[in-house]
Amino acid sequence: LLAPYLAQPNVFTVVSSDFCHWGKRFSYYPHHSTNPDDDTPFNQIADYIEWLDRKGMTNIEMQSPGAFATYLREHSNTICGRHPIAVWLQSVAANGQNGTEKVNVAFVKYDQSSRVLTVDESSVSYASAV
Repeated sequence: LLAPYLAQPNVFTVVSSDFCHWGKRFSYYPHHSTNPDDDTPFNQIADYIEWLDRKGMTNIEMQSPGAFATYLREHSNTICGRHPIAVWLQSVAANGQNGTEKVNVAFVKYDQSSRVLTVDESSVSYASAV
């Protein structure tokens, strides 16, 4: 449904979402002491949260709806806009299959409402892409 609109070169799409809502008050507080990708230590829980968010951001930049769905299934990250993001990814992927030029998307800013140090704290992550 959206694919024909996204295929137009003069269309700018906005999808808005927070990223990870981490903490007991969100019933989501996984953490690891080391990076699952390369075993380097995380100095703070906030570093794990950023790693988790950036995994999702990478899948969005790759414009891979399947990889994003797998990421959500594996990590259960509490991204509020996961459904609008998935719809956008599916639409962009449909255009790619029709030979439409790939959309440019890159994350330019990332932040957290607080840098979590202990499991008693909480945080919401924010990311901006253009």
